[in-house]
Amino acid sequence: MRELSLRPYNGRLFLAASKKDYEAGHKKLFKTNDLLNNGTEGRFRGGEGKDGMWTYLIYAEEPHTLAHELSHVVLHVFERVGINPIEALGEPFCYMLSQLMKDAK
Repeated sequence: MRELSLRPYNGRLFLAASKKDYEAGHKKLFKTNDLLNNGTEGRFRGGEGKDGMWTYLIYAEEPHTLAHELSHVVLHVFERVGINPIEALGEPFCYMLSQLMKDAK
């Protein structure tokens, strides 16, 4: 599991490398179980971490699933800080998603 930056916004984003990594990370970060079945291609979880900091955890098997799960993160971050994701023809959303995709690579 590795951390990606949400700069300039607060919070933490972790990217799990496998289903096992996701399940262990979920238990560590949120103190609850989230078991993935064999058909699960991706998962997004966001909430207050055990240390009180807003935390996101994602798992994705394929690049298109990674884009999908990271979109959930960006939309939620924007909602928390009051940014309209379609402002300026969606440029703030597109910029942040492309940066996260680049960082995840």
